[in-house]
Amino acid sequence: MFLTILKKDLRRKKVMNTVLLILIILASTLAASSSSLMYSTSSALGSFIEVSKVADLNITLANDPGYNSAVEDWVKQEKKVETAYTERQLNLLLNQVTMPEGRKSFSGNVSFVLSAIPEQVNLVFGEDNERYSLRSGEIGLPASLMLSSGIVPGEQLKLKFGEITKTFTVNGYFKDAFMGADLLGLKRLMLSAEDFKEIEKLVPEDKWMNLWSFVAAPGVASTEISSSFANSDLPISFEVDKALVKMTYMTDRMISAMMFAISVFLIFIAFLTLRFTIVSTLQDEYKEIGVMKAIGFRNRAIKQLYLTKYTGLACLGGVLGLGISLPLTALMSRKTSQYMILPGGSTNIMISALSTVVMIAFILLFCLLCMRKINKASAIDAIRQGQTGERFKASRRIHLHKIRFIPPPFFLALSDVLNRLKSYTSLILTLILSSAIILIPVNLTNTIVTPKFLEYFGTIGADFYSPTVVAEKPVEQIQQEKALLSKRLKDRGFEVTLTANYTVSTKYISDNGQANRRINGQKNDQNGSVEILEGMVPLLKNEIAITTIMSEKYGKRVGDNITFEIGGVQGTFMISGLFQSISNEGYAVWIARDYELKTISAYLFSGELHAPEQAKAGMMKEIQQQFPEQGFKTSLELLGEITGGFMGQLHSINGLLTAIICMITFFITSLFVRLMIAKEVHGIAVMKSIGFTNAAIRRWQALRILIIMSVSLVLGVIAANTLGTRLLGFIFRIFGLTSLQLNILPLQVYLLYPLLILAVVMLAVYTSCGQIKRVQIWNMNKE
Repeated sequence: MFLTILKKDLRRKKVMNTVLLILIILASTLAASSSSLMYSTSSALGSFIEVSKVADLNITLANDPGYNSAVEDWVKQEKKVETAYTERQLNLLLNQVTMPEGRKSFSGNVSFVLSAIPEQVNLVFGEDNERYSLRSGEIGLPASLMLSSGIVPGEQLKLKFGEITKTFTVNGYFKDAFMGADLLGLKRLMLSAEDFKEIEKLVPEDKWMNLWSFVAAPGVASTEISSSFANSDLPISFEVDKALVKMTYMTDRMISAMMFAISVFLIFIAFLTLRFTIVSTLQDEYKEIGVMKAIGFRNRAIKQLYLTKYTGLACLGGVLGLGISLPLTALMSRKTSQYMILPGGSTNIMISALSTVVMIAFILLFCLLCMRKINKASAIDAIRQGQTGERFKASRRIHLHKIRFIPPPFFLALSDVLNRLKSYTSLILTLILSSAIILIPVNLTNTIVTPKFLEYFGTIGADFYSPTVVAEKPVEQIQQEKALLSKRLKDRGFEVTLTANYTVSTKYISDNGQANRRINGQKNDQNGSVEILEGMVPLLKNEIAITTIMSEKYGKRVGDNITFEIGGVQGTFMISGLFQSISNEGYAVWIARDYELKTISAYLFSGELHAPEQAKAGMMKEIQQQFPEQGFKTSLELLGEITGGFMGQLHSINGLLTAIICMITFFITSLFVRLMIAKEVHGIAVMKSIGFTNAAIRRWQALRILIIMSVSLVLGVIAANTLGTRLLGFIFRIFGLTSLQLNILPLQVYLLYPLLILAVVMLAVYTSCGQIKRVQIWNMNKE
């Protein structure tokens, strides 16, 4: 008997059941896919680092006998270090690498080192997660370089060492946990042991660098080794610990976290729709429920009848969602799997399946909670059809005769919304969440793709940038390069102001001398600075600005004194201001205008074009064409190189989310309108009997949804701009940003996307109002 009742219900309410099924499929798809991605990027990163045997601390020093013996003595005395390894590396400049014909050059903002395949620590792996190997004459590239340049295995790559040029065949890409992340601006190129020994004979000894890798003793954190080694006075050119290696994969974790948060929102929307449909069904079937109770059915049996249908829908939707999530997860994790070893086999499938089962269980539990009204229904409700006939307040809050200029359809819509606002709660919350889900990723994308985001990496905004040069150079020599470049630009007719941006290694000296840390310092020669959040830009030579993360970590505020070693000279500085950085776990300092640097460790030139804003794009193209050897990049091009494929992933997520949310909004609105019309058949028949046309009734239906949607969109935009800022701020705080200001584009946030949602809602309303024509005057006789 139950099956017969269920079959009739499924046939009678095709639209409602179809919409519910689609929502459950979408929710289960995203829940299964996002949970699998979360597991992959979190557990895979840790296991990838462990499998790769990434050392707890890695530092690079010049190949100097004095430095080597100093490090060896430190290792012997330091009990926190269990083992130390060393391997030789050679710094490569971009002009030493000749690309295959027709291939895009490597980014000028990425530094390169040449090394043999490591055998003990910081291991690398091939495309199929096997230990990477090379034959003589072959060269291996990290996945990020091959993807950005378009090089394919089998092509020829030439390396120049002085007057000698060596040609190597690209073997393929390797996965490098140590230096493979997009955010790390140093990449390794691999040669076989035989080829590397041959290169060693060609390059003078003083050109080589030594990579020292330290493995911590059991129970010792990598940060403790960093603090201990910071007490030495050795001129380190590169330093990264295991904690910082994990931080360089922030973009992948951020994408998976966003997908998970969005799936939670969509599940909540599915639950709202489920509650609305269950409550509406019970209200419509009070008579049938009363009859079943009158003939002896218990509450449990009646609930089981309704629960059977929702169990079937939940299980079918969960299974279909799980099936769709598998290829979707593979698609979303394809880029990550190219440079990271992801857990494969049945683990991901089990995680997805478990997420689906949990979601189905929550749906059924939620259904039971929504069915509590069955307990209150009685046999007398079969006579009253669920209505008690009692009214305790006026049915109208506005009066048509007092506001005569309002058209009757608009009055009916406004009166209906004001008097029955509670019945529209599900639709209002759905529209608020839908608009917020679309706008939060849009705001995030607009924030990241703006040149201002470069400041979080320590680079002041400008029209264009030269490649970063990593080399110990006197400031005087850099100024000469700048003057020569400025003259060349001016001779070609380009009015440009160049700025030299310096990076220098500094060392924080803690008050007790036990928490010292090497930190990159930034400075430029035009008295510029990144945005100071508190205090002011450091000007005098005894002033310095630190990040908010450092302020919290070390308990230092504006006006306090702090000790730093800059260029081998130790001094006490007053903290003049606080800023924020996303690099190096949020640790950075800004050096004062009057502090004179003698030698720096890295630098780049930035340029401001003296031209109208609308003419700068064309002017920039001319500069890039006339000075191709300089490798000039616009701010967006530089940001794209720094963040890797993160911006492209964000744009893809925005497009996918917009399509999904528009589809959900269409189905939910359509379901809501159809259910409301089904409830109001008798009222519509009465309206037709007193002269209302189909068009007027359709306008009434559309106007009340329009009123609800207008309010919901305003609340959704407010939620996206306020709660979204807090949510994204919480995520970015993990990576060093304590105060994130979203870049909100009014045209998109306040016009384009609201209009898109409005168009979808209105389309759903008008396609659902077709049943109004089928309502006839005699339908009111059924009351």
